[in-house]
Amino acid sequence: MRARRRQAQLAARVDMLDRQPAVVSHEIRTPLALVRGAAELLAEETPGPLTPIQATFVTTIADNTQLVIDMAENMLTAAKFESGGIQTRMELVDIRAVVSGCAREVRRILGTPIRVEASGGLIPIVTDENQVRQMVWNLVNNAARHAGPDSAITISVRASSEGGCTISVIDDGSGMTDTDLEALFAPFSTGSTRRPGSGLGMMVVKRIAVSLGGRVMVDTDVGRGTAIVVQLPEHVPGPDHVSEEDR
Repeated sequence: MRARRRQAQLAARVDMLDRQPAVVSHEIRTPLALVRGAAELLAEETPGPLTPIQATFVTTIADNTQLVIDMAENMLTAAKFESGGIQTRMELVDIRAVVSGCAREVRRILGTPIRVEASGGLIPIVTDENQVRQMVWNLVNNAARHAGPDSAITISVRASSEGGCTISVIDDGSGMTDTDLEALFAPFSTGSTRRPGSGLGMMVVKRIAVSLGGRVMVDTDVGRGTAIVVQLPEHVPGPDHVSEEDR
């Protein structure tokens, strides 16, 4: 009886440790969101006018708080994928609008020049808008972290000839070495980055793309830059679908 009780206690502790990243990231988001909200109210000068130096400090607080929130989101998403608890909300989404909106937000927070090539009409596909938004954010954040402050980033979104869409995030930075490329989708691998990060962003990108029936391709050249391309289908395949990356 004592042995079974001890075994049950150990199993409960292992389960708690397995869920710890998700619990921590979930609990972190709420206070950080409150900090960001307060900083945004100050930035809008709702309580009263700010001096230029105060406005600079408030912007720094708001932007860096958002970066930490995004790290927590990646930790939570990664934990959900690991536990099989990821949930998708499928709806008709205009990919061009999602990418353009995400680019505006990232441009404001990171201060990195970002050009969006999304001419033409709507690109409607049935997918999970929140997951696509997180994937695009991670792609652009990865490019900004590795390309350097003097590099430009281009996000291109186009309708695919066979249906669906292609999202490309291109930078003219230093490119990736073979070592960086091998570790690109590995968890907790930050590579030769210039900005802090969790090392989970690109792993989450791949997990999201595959879960939505798509795939990720990388083209990089040391000294010339990197292009990361995500192809998403017009409709997410059913539960019996097996992607090439899962075979």
